[in-house]
Amino acid sequence: MKHTIAIRRLLAGGLALVAAGYLLTSGCRPTGDPPPTPEFNVILISIDTLRADHLNCYGYEKRKVSRYIDALAADGILFENCITSSPWTTPAHLTMFTSLYPTVHGVTQTIQELEAALQQDSKFNRLPDSRVTLAEILKAGGYPTGAFTGGGTMDPRIGFDQGFDRYASTMYKLHSLNMREMNEWIDEHSEQPFFLFWHNFEVHAPYLQGTYLDEVLPPDTAAKVREFLHEEGRTRKYHNLTADESKAIVARAEQFLRRQKAYQAEVCVALYDGGIKSMDTWFGKLMGKLRRRDLYDRSLIILISDHGEEFGDHRKVAFYGAHGYSVYEEMVRVPLIIKLPHQQFAGTRVTSTVRTVDLMPTILDVLRIHRGPKDMQGLSLRPLWEQPERPQDRLAISEALACMLEKKAVRTERYKFIYSLDVDTVARHGRNYLPKQLEDTELYDLRADPEESTNLLESPPSREISELATTLEQHLREFAKQRRGKPDTVELDEETIDSLRALGYLD
Repeated sequence: MKHTIAIRRLLAGGLALVAAGYLLTSGCRPTGDPPPTPEFNVILISIDTLRADHLNCYGYEKRKVSRYIDALAADGILFENCITSSPWTTPAHLTMFTSLYPTVHGVTQTIQELEAALQQDSKFNRLPDSRVTLAEILKAGGYPTGAFTGGGTMDPRIGFDQGFDRYASTMYKLHSLNMREMNEWIDEHSEQPFFLFWHNFEVHAPYLQGTYLDEVLPPDTAAKVREFLHEEGRTRKYHNLTADESKAIVARAEQFLRRQKAYQAEVCVALYDGGIKSMDTWFGKLMGKLRRRDLYDRSLIILISDHGEEFGDHRKVAFYGAHGYSVYEEMVRVPLIIKLPHQQFAGTRVTSTVRTVDLMPTILDVLRIHRGPKDMQGLSLRPLWEQPERPQDRLAISEALACMLEKKAVRTERYKFIYSLDVDTVARHGRNYLPKQLEDTELYDLRADPEESTNLLESPPSREISELATTLEQHLREFAKQRRGKPDTVELDEETIDSLRALGYLD
């Protein structure tokens, strides 16, 4: 009975909702009436590779890691179920900046294809100039725009620089110098409302923080590992790690942990949590600066992530720098906290499913800018915090694009349907090919099975389960029919290639 009710609700309202979310028209540059005069700052913070379920404000109890992020959540609106469009950095962030799913904005090149392209002619897909980004709209509206990112997969020439007056790529790992660079930019523009985008790889592998090792290792072993990480981390005291330095750290760390009999999932989780704690400390310093400059109350502050990380959740051997290849919850459920100016609606928690594709239209709605691109696929989240008694479940699409195979998921508040295309099928037909009869499929009841351990389609399913799978499959087919984007190409120089290798994406 419980599945039957869910099916009826999906059939009654789901297709109309998904159609509204997928509606595509031609792109456009900002036109029409002048935008409202900027009234407050917009600060968008993306913490790369941050799982929602490793923040205390999302229920993480193993360690206290997110004191300052939790404080932001208390001042703002926390979305409990935000789903990313893709579990790796480049397409996921371009979705945030365009409100377009990856196969629509067009930058869907895999890590392997990136490596092959670099070996042949050093070309990589970039966002077409015809696509309108959030930064372009805000710049046209009078906001100074500054981005401070980790570079590599966030290289400006991939299209991330569109609309930014300044785009820095120095935030690979955090230290006083690159934070000073961003703080100086804030000081320079504090007299007028600005748009700041801050992204970094502090949580991303290589994990360099040994804060919690005593909890998972004997004291002498923990001390040895902590000393090792401290010595390795010294190479980043001035600027970003080079590719050789980063790759060497990863290789030496694995070898060292193995020698110490410490190359285990629980040790890597402790290191990962140490990265979150370090990130939270730097985040707290930024919030303190905003308060001292009387900017905090007058700012729209959004904290989000592009994807999560696996620690043996579904592949027992995957627990160090593991992401990009699946669409399970540990990969696609990300934190989203929105603090409105003057802390309006502080402490609100939204349980409805929302998407990273909703970020851009939400920001424009809060700013009262109603002249953005007509092809945005997301919807503003404002109704969810203004009328919490009227939940609006939004179908979320996730596309795993980092590998040569392809996985797509469509997720409701309760259910997730996954379809996988093997490498040969993708090579022959492309990433959006859906045969008449889907074979490699999965269906999970996230309420009864939050760890996604029981595929409801594995054994002969009941009639109700079959109907539910068919309905969700139809949503996926409707999505696959939408007009695909065609990317431009960009030449990447040796410095950019070096940065990609430093992140572990290239050998």
